[in-house]
Amino acid sequence: MIITEVGDGYRFVTQPDHAALSGRLASHWGNERFDEPAPRSAVCLAATHHDHGWHDYDLRPHRADDGTLRGFTNVPDEEWVSFYTRGIEAVAAVDTYAGLLTSMHATGLHRGGYGVRPSIPDQSDEPPYESFIAEQERFQRECLAGLQDGRYGQYAGADEREVLSKLHETGTIEELDASAAGSRLWRNYLLLQTVDVLSLYLCGSASLERTAVGPAPTVDSETASLTIEPLGPSTVGVEPSPFDTAPFTVSVPTRTVPELDGDSADENELVAAFYGAEQRSVEFTLR
Repeated sequence: MIITEVGDGYRFVTQPDHAALSGRLASHWGNERFDEPAPRSAVCLAATHHDHGWHDYDLRPHRADDGTLRGFTNVPDEEWVSFYTRGIEAVAAVDTYAGLLTSMHATGLHRGGYGVRPSIPDQSDEPPYESFIAEQERFQRECLAGLQDGRYGQYAGADEREVLSKLHETGTIEELDASAAGSRLWRNYLLLQTVDVLSLYLCGSASLERTAVGPAPTVDSETASLTIEPLGPSTVGVEPSPFDTAPFTVSVPTRTVPELDGDSADENELVAAFYGAEQRSVEFTLR
C-alpha cells in the first residue's frame, strides 16, 4: 500500500493500482524527442504489472508489530521476496520479455536501482535479497537467451546479452562502456523506472510539489531529467514532455480511512475501516 496522511486520516493506494497508472503513462510514452516503447506491448505489460506480486498482500492494509501502518517500504523481507517472485513468474508466463523487465525492476529495488535510483540502498549482499537477486539475475539471462530466436530476436542480440551480463557484474550502468547507453533493454529499464517514480509521486503526494524524475531515455540514446511542476491541486507540467499527447488525464482508485484511536495492533479494525470507506478515483492532468 502507498499510504499518505491527508487531513485527519490516511489515503491508501494499492501497489497494483499504482502500477496500472504506470502502465497508462507508458502507453502514452513517445514523441519527436522520446522513443515509443519497443517492443511496445511487452514494455506496457511490464509497466502495468510490475507490482503484480502485491495483489494478494494488498487485499488488506497491514500494521507493523508496533501498531503503525505498514506501507510499501516496510514490508517484511521474506514476504517481499516471496510475493515478488510469484509476481515475476506470473508476468513472464504471459510475455517473457515483460517478465525480464519485471524481474530487472524487482532486483533493482534492492540493488540501488542499478545506479539510477540513488535513494534505494544496495542490499545485494544481505539476506534474503542476496539469494533473490542471484536467482533473478540468472533468470534474466535465461530469458534474454531464450528470446533470441523468437519474435523478440531483434531485442535479444549478443550486445544486449553482454550489457545485461556486465550490469549484473558491476551493478551500475556507470561502469559500462558508452555503447551500453544505446541498449534497448537498458533504455526500457530506464523507461520503466521513470513511469514508476512518476506514478509513485502522483499516488503518494497529499499536495504536489516541484520535483525531477529520471533519467528518462530519449531518441538520441541520451537521457533527460523530467521537471515536474505543479500547476494546480491536481495538474502538473512535465518538461520536457515524453508523452504523445498533452494534456492528458490519468486516475487512480483510492480509499481514505479516518485516523483510528491509538496505535491498535488489531488489523481487523483497520480492515473494516478500509473496506467501509468509499473507493474514489483521484485524477491528475499532465501538461
